[in-house]
Amino acid sequence: MLAPRKGGRVGPFALVMIVSAFLSIVMAAADPRAALAQPPSAQPIGVLYPGAPAAAERPEAPPPPEPCMEDCFLLSTLVLRGSVSTTMSFELKGGVRANEQIKVPLFGPPGQVRLDDVTIDGVPAAIGFDGDRYHVFTSARAFTIRGRVTLGSDQMLVVPGPVVAVDAHLTSGRLIEGERLSGVTAAVLHFDPMTDGAEAKPKSPPVFRLARALRFGRETSFTYRLTASQSTDLGTIRLPLRYGEKVSDVQGSSGWTAEGEELLLPTSGHEAEITIAGTLPPSSVGSVKTFTPDARSAYEWWLIEADPEHRVETAGEPKLVETSQSPISPTFPGARVFLVQKGQALEVDARSLVRGDVLAAVARTHRRFVAITGRGELISDETIGYDNNGLDHLMLMPAGKAMYLSTDQSAQRILHTEAGAKEVLVPVRAGTHQLRVQSLSEASLWPIAGAVSIPATTYPLATSSAETTVGLPDHVRPIAVLGGDRVRWAFARGDLIAVVLGIALACFGFRTTKTRAIASVCTAGLWFVSREGFVVAVSALFLAGAIFLATRFVRGTWLLVASGLLTVVALLGGRFALSSDATAEPTHEMFVERPDLPRPEAPGGSQPTFSGDPKTDITPVSLSFPSSERYVQASRQLVSSERPFVPRIVYVTSTFIAGLHAVWLALVALLVWAHRDRLIALKAKIADRLTRRPTIPDPTNAREAPPF
Repeated sequence: MLAPRKGGRVGPFALVMIVSAFLSIVMAAADPRAALAQPPSAQPIGVLYPGAPAAAERPEAPPPPEPCMEDCFLLSTLVLRGSVSTTMSFELKGGVRANEQIKVPLFGPPGQVRLDDVTIDGVPAAIGFDGDRYHVFTSARAFTIRGRVTLGSDQMLVVPGPVVAVDAHLTSGRLIEGERLSGVTAAVLHFDPMTDGAEAKPKSPPVFRLARALRFGRETSFTYRLTASQSTDLGTIRLPLRYGEKVSDVQGSSGWTAEGEELLLPTSGHEAEITIAGTLPPSSVGSVKTFTPDARSAYEWWLIEADPEHRVETAGEPKLVETSQSPISPTFPGARVFLVQKGQALEVDARSLVRGDVLAAVARTHRRFVAITGRGELISDETIGYDNNGLDHLMLMPAGKAMYLSTDQSAQRILHTEAGAKEVLVPVRAGTHQLRVQSLSEASLWPIAGAVSIPATTYPLATSSAETTVGLPDHVRPIAVLGGDRVRWAFARGDLIAVVLGIALACFGFRTTKTRAIASVCTAGLWFVSREGFVVAVSALFLAGAIFLATRFVRGTWLLVASGLLTVVALLGGRFALSSDATAEPTHEMFVERPDLPRPEAPGGSQPTFSGDPKTDITPVSLSFPSSERYVQASRQLVSSERPFVPRIVYVTSTFIAGLHAVWLALVALLVWAHRDRLIALKAKIADRLTRRPTIPDPTNAREAPPF
């Protein structure tokens, strides 16, 4: 301590010391780093006595850092030197930002690019590849990778990057994208070897790249994408139209014009990207066309695609590559992309496939009722059930003069395309509906026998099932119905058996050839005149012949028993023939007993529009279908315009049947006349047997009774 001076005042030196000490204390309190810089206080080595305070624990070691996931390295520059056609040297500079080894991508693809003498900071490097690129592993904060690279036949180099700058100082050839590039990421660099003897220009060469797309469809369209740049203004670019292109749209150039076989594209500035669209002539489909790149392009991308109705085949030297490499995106599946280099040609053969017919509408059922009157009028009532999925109108050709037309029981007006036309234009609705048509015409019926065709309404639709029911007048007797799935006859197998049996019995019962022939006709005809009479006659002939044969072998009681058995057989056989349905088989196929005839539709089903014209304001009314004596039917599956369904009825008339009856009766009379003598003798013999009286025995000649 400094002692104060006498008199109570502090000396100057003591005052300075006090101020300095005060400032030192203040500055030490304000600067924490000074406090931290002081050496730590001594810590006890251990606890000598229990209960003494423990020393502070030391902090644990920090955890290891997590592996780097993104932005782990930086690539600053890539320099290429040398000749494109032989070998180029490269120098890639960059750095690793993580505290670990990182896989740094180099170039690719390995199948087209070869790397030699690769070093990292002067030390040989181990390189590898993983499908589409080479890579090296390094953990250097700053590295320089050098080596030699040899390009393949495609003359391109894939740079995954990202690289800040790419410089090309080539002694031979050129980098098409330019000698100085920046911001290169996942890029494909294309090189031109310039093997024609031209030397590389010291200045930036112009860039002229074309990508083309050809699309074959209803019309052959094209899309061209042009990218051009140079150190001076581009001005007007002239693009040849060598394949007959008709340009319809250009984007990226205003004021474009097509002069002859050239397209003039005005541009402004040093760079331009232009998209051209249009169509090719129809002659480009159906024959082989050869396409070559523009003379200013070192290569071109060609995208070839077609819709499902065309088939495209390609040939030539260009290489097929992945569609993702094309600057133009495909629009159809199955598109192919070709890299066409200078001097190569691409041959394209596009063929249009033949389109098959499809059904926009189809008729499910077509049911016809036709009535033929005795005077030859033909009334037709037809109902067509159809499914429509695309037609607006249907052209009908009615069987005669159209009298009534309705859809779903709603009457419609009968419309013709022109005055006096027979065709009817019917508006059809979408979905499932029923169309009804009534028409009148005439049919010619011959007085004795003939065949009549039943016309039908025709329309350009395929019909799944068609059925026709024809009502005939009383004097017409159908024999067969033709034109359906099969011929329907009025005769059955039973008729043939009856005819054969009658002929056999006639030949058995008569001796001469003449009488046998007449008897065969009479017996067979009796089946068609009266089946009951035929059965009786055949049974009688069978019984007489069988008894005659029995008399040759047996006599007396056995003959009587045999005659009784033969009589029973004849009766049972006749009963079976009369009750059997074997002869009624064609009746079920050709004839219809009680058909469900069409009925008139209720008037007012439609909603007429009144226009003041009496002809158009009348609501159509359907006809009543007449009844007939007998009905025949025919049907067919799958009817079309190429396979129409026209039933044909073969018939005879009542006049012809009456004539046959007269001829049959004449033959029966002739047969009776030929056997008149035998019949007279038989009659006399029967009369004698009937008039003969029994003989009375003489009692005198009676035998004596035996004695008992």
